[in-house]
Parts: sequence; structure tokens; C-alpha cells
Amino acid sequence: MVSTIESGMNTYIGHFQLLINVCEGFGMKYNPQSPALQTMAMRSQLSAVQTAVNLVDTLLPDYIAAESARHEKFAIVPPLATRVQAAAVVANLPDAIITRIKEIVRKIHGERAKKIKPEDVAGVGGEPAKHISVSQTSFNEQIEHFNQLIDLAASQTTYMPAEIDLSVTSLSMLLNKLRLTNDAVMFAAVPLTTARQERNTLLYAPKTGMIDTALAVKEYVKAVFGAASPEYKEVNHIKFQNRKI
Repeated sequence: MVSTIESGMNTYIGHFQLLINVCEGFGMKYNPQSPALQTMAMRSQLSAVQTAVNLVDTLLPDYIAAESARHEKFAIVPPLATRVQAAAVVANLPDAIITRIKEIVRKIHGERAKKIKPEDVAGVGGEPAKHISVSQTSFNEQIEHFNQLIDLAASQTTYMPAEIDLSVTSLSMLLNKLRLTNDAVMFAAVPLTTARQERNTLLYAPKTGMIDTALAVKEYVKAVFGAASPEYKEVNHIKFQNRKI
């Protein structure tokens, strides 16, 4: 799925292409003094935006796949932690240890991350970075809580469950897999966030972004031909809307 924001970007890119074509159709009458408003510069700007958008589109699937794999792996942790707690009780571990284990298990259940849908990842401005950051913090905390749970179990010689997946060795192996899966998301998130920031700057930066260029072109056409002219009406119907970044 594609978010309405992403769809809007593609619409604006198409509108900018149309705006360039219309301005070129004006011939010598379209002769702005500002280099940024000249059609050759606009085409160069359009190309840069298209390249930036394509880069985000290229990086996004890797992030979605990594995040989906992480969610699948971390979904194991809450029910497994509950089983570890039960095994600790059966092993008659000291009350203080049992109490601490219960506290950690409650934290693991309370901070379980919600699965991120592809359309949620395809935001704009600072939203993706913020979303990724908050999600990352939650998973980092899950790892820390699970690590604490393993350390408590390992510290007690009487914790020796017959179930292989509840053993300290198996739990430690799972912890390593969680860390690797979590790292994979971070590795995918960094270039994606950087690419989004570059894309958004090219689109929405004040004065220099593609949208502000389009709005300035409209004003220039109005100045040259007049607000009631068919030329201005033609460009004025090509819609653009800026966003804060």
C-alpha cells in the first residue's frame, strides 16, 4: 500500500512536469530573471526530486522486510518469558528472585511493540525518523529486559528446566538472534531516514524546494500575463501544496 502522502508527492511531481511543459509553451514570453525559475533549471530540479523519490522507494522494501522479521522474532519473547517465570516458580527459586522475575515479565508484556504496516512507514518530514526512533527504543528495552531475565535464571543453580527452549543456553541463543534482528532494522533505517530527509528537502525546503519553485513560477506568470489572463489560469489550475519539514 502507498500512503496518501506518498501518493501526493507523485502527484506534485507530475504537476511540476506539466508546469514546465506549459511554461515552455509560452515561448519567449516566459523569460524570468531568476535562474531557478528558468525551464532548464526546473527540469534539473525535477530530475533531482525524481532520483531522491526513487531512492526512498528502493530502500523502503528492505526496511519493511527487516522490521517484519524483527516483529516475528520478538513476538516469541512475551509468551516465552511467561513460561520462564512459571519454570522459576516450579524450581522453587528464592522469593526475591521470583518477585524480580515477575517484574521483568510484566515489563516485557507491557512494552511489546505493535507491528508496523508498510503504509505507516511511508511518512513525510520528521515523522518516519521519529517513528523509527520510538520503535527502536521499545525493542532495545525488550532486549534489555530479556537479558535481565536470563541473567536471573542463570544465577540460580536450581533453575534447570527439562524443556530445552527454557534452558539458559537456549534463551541466550535467542537473545543473540534478537540482537541481530534488531540491528538489521537499524542498518536499514539509517539510509532510509537519510534518503527521506534529502527527498523532503528537495520537495519542501523554503525558497529552494520544488513546491516553492512551482508557486514562484505561478506568481511570475501572473506578473507577466495578468491574473485574468488565460496563461495564468492555465498554470493556476496546476495545484501544489507545501509542507513543513
